[in-house]
Amino acid sequence: METAKMPDRLNYSNKAKLLLEKIDEINYMGLGLKGISRSELFLFAMSLGVESKTKTEVVNPYTGGLVLDKSIDSKTQALIYSQFISLLKEPDNELESILNKSHVYKMAEQYANTGFEILADYLDKKKPEDLVWDLFLELDTQYEEIKQT
Repeated sequence: METAKMPDRLNYSNKAKLLLEKIDEINYMGLGLKGISRSELFLFAMSLGVESKTKTEVVNPYTGGLVLDKSIDSKTQALIYSQFISLLKEPDNELESILNKSHVYKMAEQYANTGFEILADYLDKKKPEDLVWDLFLELDTQYEEIKQT
């Protein structure tokens, strides 16, 4: 029986690669390489996916990946793993599953893939200035909801 290969990078689709090239070209919302790292962009996309509560399978992954495992900083690792842990149904019984990096990365990649699709939609339909205000309004709404609990 062949053992599963441990992931050595965070993957994304060829479609997302084309999106990032476009983002880099116009530096959409400061998300291009001049503004933030690929790890930070991955986390932004992942958070958009988590907020939508939708995971999208990475079909036709780009062979080079987005971020090599050895380049992932501790902040990014912590956020990816904390999201995975938050989704465990029975943490006491499933906690050892966080040792399976393949499952953790797959979850992160699926949420990020959803986020990249959301970003593509933003790019096609919203000016960066309008999107920033929409995101601020969303933060205000979430803050008010938290404050009331």
